[in-house]
Amino acid sequence: MPRLLIALCLFVFSAGAHADAVATLEHFFQSTTTLSGRFTQKVYETNGPEISHSSGTFELARPGRFRWSYVTPHRQVLVSNGHKLWIYDKGLAQVTVRAVGKTLGRAPIMLLGGGAPLSDAYTLSDDGTRNALAWVKLVPKDTRNSQFQSILLGLHAGKVVRMVMFDQFGHRTVIDFSAVKRNQTLPASDFRFVPPKGVDVVNML
Repeated sequence: MPRLLIALCLFVFSAGAHADAVATLEHFFQSTTTLSGRFTQKVYETNGPEISHSSGTFELARPGRFRWSYVTPHRQVLVSNGHKLWIYDKGLAQVTVRAVGKTLGRAPIMLLGGGAPLSDAYTLSDDGTRNALAWVKLVPKDTRNSQFQSILLGLHAGKVVRMVMFDQFGHRTVIDFSAVKRNQTLPASDFRFVPPKGVDVVNML
């Protein structure tokens, strides 16, 4: 096959793969109303060793509601009803209440649970295929108010199964999702939080 034809075929294949990966990701978010399952989260120094490891469960109801529960190594729960965010640290016996503001709206947890198209806040591009996953790279358009330089989302069978985040401090956070259930009814009570008796409540609204 002539070299020019080979190059043209490679170009067409590459362009198609790009369109497919990004389009698949956008379709996944547009067609998802709820997500729930388990996660493991590992934080690394950039190109360095692991510095923390945690795991737990999550529930998301788009737009804006979520329950993100750390079970190990320490119990902590983050709950949002779309307007307020409760952060409960069982070890400290403390609940912090915040407004769900613009900064949180750009955080990865809200990337999964937000209602706006990804392209509103991020520039999306294909990042190839590795470890049997198709990767899409997201770069925040508003870099001044983002905690992260970039985010990678790994897809398998049309679903997001891994998230890799590179923050402004040189850390890399890897979150793997498992036992994921999609578009099932989740109780509204899961997205409300009543502080347990005897804990300190810090109101930062």
